[in-house]
Amino acid sequence: MSNTRTNQEWLRDLSASGAAQEAAIADLRALLLRAALYFFSRNLGDFKRLARDEVLRCAEDCAQDALMAVMDHLPDFRGDSKFSTWAYKFAINMALRTARRERWKNISLDELIASSDGNFFQRLTEDNSSGIAPERTVMQAEVQRIIQEVIEHDLTEKQRQVLVLMVLHEVPLDEVVRHLGTNRNAVYKMLHDARRRLKSGLMRHGLEVDEMLTLFRSST
Repeated sequence: MSNTRTNQEWLRDLSASGAAQEAAIADLRALLLRAALYFFSRNLGDFKRLARDEVLRCAEDCAQDALMAVMDHLPDFRGDSKFSTWAYKFAINMALRTARRERWKNISLDELIASSDGNFFQRLTEDNSSGIAPERTVMQAEVQRIIQEVIEHDLTEKQRQVLVLMVLHEVPLDEVVRHLGTNRNAVYKMLHDARRRLKSGLMRHGLEVDEMLTLFRSST
């Protein structure tokens, strides 16, 4: 039935009661489970530490969470696409979160931060081009020294951690939130403030961001 319902029938049945709603919910959950399993099958590397039944359990959890989200957002559906396509995205988002969580579960964020001490900007602006003019190399080294100094002296410890994790290592926001024991808004603000202070510190030393990026851009 899940493949034959129209948008209006999905909304009618999911908003009903009794057997009609139960059947619609069962069909919707099956659709969401297929979506989660499909996403997992394309990202098996994130689940290499899990047994097959554990992966299935993760997919079932994603489907259940997506089902609750879809039910909560039923009034938001405007019919611009097929209902199944709209609902499918909820499952994919849940599966994406789960995959990211598994990817970072056994990685120590403290070790990532520690391993980046003293070489944050060098890694961000690594120039692999050969034959760089000596004067350009000297300028790069001086700019790296200034930026490292700004990061160490103008940013708070939490701002440095957020900058290292999210900009250098591309750690997902939710993992940074978990690691710092805070909330998404607080992490957003820390990252915004870190970038603002970094830019201000560069300008104080007479450096413009565009000029800095040009200096480290590989020449071809």
